[in-house]
Amino acid sequence: MPSRVLVVIPARIGSTRFPAKALAEIGGLPMILHVYRRAMRLRGADEVLVATDSALIKGVVEADGGAAVMTARSHRTGTSRVREVASRRPHGIVLNIQGDEPLFPVRSVERLIGLMQAHPRLPMGTLAAPSSDRRDYLKPDTVKVVCDRNGNALYFSRSPVPFSSKVFLSHIGIYAYRRSLLLRYPDLVKGPLERLEGLEQLRALENGFTVRVLRCRSGGIGVDLPEDLKRVEKRLKSR
Repeated sequence: MPSRVLVVIPARIGSTRFPAKALAEIGGLPMILHVYRRAMRLRGADEVLVATDSALIKGVVEADGGAAVMTARSHRTGTSRVREVASRRPHGIVLNIQGDEPLFPVRSVERLIGLMQAHPRLPMGTLAAPSSDRRDYLKPDTVKVVCDRNGNALYFSRSPVPFSSKVFLSHIGIYAYRRSLLLRYPDLVKGPLERLEGLEQLRALENGFTVRVLRCRSGGIGVDLPEDLKRVEKRLKSR
């Protein structure tokens, strides 16, 4: 019998570069609702929840008919917040979809769910999209990933890798975890590569876990700064 799938959208009220980002409006709708409504379209997801440290965010989601749960304010990462939710539920597969990804690729996430269902021993999966944008290749905020011939991640980096490449894989910050790994994840040893790059997904690689990278045609637009909202609105209008 296939494992049940839990989708968790972590959303905290505080943000160093963009406070209350989850509530920033895009086309008159708070960003967290764009993400939640999109997640509700996912085929194969048994439950979708917003995990937050803010009663305000929780209230916005519930007023729209959505489901949200309060989590501890002490969490430093989205993964840790998602783990708290997963620890209370029996689902065998848990997806972490960031609350600042209002245009995440639905069909690709569905393929990621299918991949985890088809390979019950696979501990973790994620997404990446080919890109030839030179500015993104050189930009530290764009995380690059290199893979082996089987599609397993070899390394994630903020640096332009592979060296002098015309086409690279741009990582999309959506993760599928086997519950057994997720419950252990925040307690795994934080290695030197994770510390250098500031990328939490390197913890899996440094502790010997396979991370399968599923390629998709294109990613969404992550919202890191207020100016990114205009890019999302432009994309929505073009659709």
